Amino acid sequence: MGDIFDEQMLYPHQGAIKEHFKDHYETVFIALLPFFQLDREETDKTSLKKAKLLSHEEALKEIDLLKKLPQAKRDIYSYNNDRYPPDEDIFREGKAICWNSIVNSSALAGYAELNTALRTSIGALNRNFTRPDLMEKLNNYTDNESIYHPTEGAFGMLSKMAIYKTFKLLGKNQILITDEFYENTTTVDLDRLTEYEFCDEIGGKDYYLYSADKAVLFTIEWDSFFFLIATDQNKMDQLIASNLFEGFLCNDNTDHYWEYST
Repeated sequence: MGDIFDEQMLYPHQGAIKEHFKDHYETVFIALLPFFQLDREETDKTSLKKAKLLSHEEALKEIDLLKKLPQAKRDIYSYNNDRYPPDEDIFREGKAICWNSIVNSSALAGYAELNTALRTSIGALNRNFTRPDLMEKLNNYTDNESIYHPTEGAFGMLSKMAIYKTFKLLGKNQILITDEFYENTTTVDLDRLTEYEFCDEIGGKDYYLYSADKAVLFTIEWDSFFFLIATDQNKMDQLIASNLFEGFLCNDNTDHYWEYST
């Protein structure tokens, strides 16, 4: 393995996660994107998720290309849900709901089943692996409790707030933000930004956040409801003690598809 920064390989899509990072980081944490509630009861249940399964008629209205394709059975999702809360509302009043709480209250067996339920809900799984039964358990609970689902493939507002606090905790103020395709990298100075301003700097397709000295890396990929935190053991101990993130440490065998092996 060469330099993962120079070779633009900041996310381990295949193979063991720790092995991928071994030349740079001692330890890696899988951080789960939190669910959340706002200080109001949500009566419009379609607002609880960013992704929405479109009917055939809705899909034709949104995607002109479909009109030129032969009719077939397709699950098509839209992410243009303007009823999902804006970042400002989540920043001001969002209350994180941990996966463990969802698991305990929805009759799901653990993180793995919850991850499968979430991925089923956005059409991210091959039909052989979808679990509509798990998705139904999840949706029944979150709909009833007005709990918003995290959005896959992006650092959500609550996670960005925790990342800001982590950089501050570790004394890292020069931060690099790189987009999914490594086309643009922005450097920001946390001493010059408020917490909200820092969060606002990170766009939906900014997948790699790291300190200028590369001592700590946050990395996500487009279809996931979790992200990775890579650093040394001392900083990881501080991070875990801070309780800023819910999740678990990677062992030597953990890979991107950890839900099938936990």
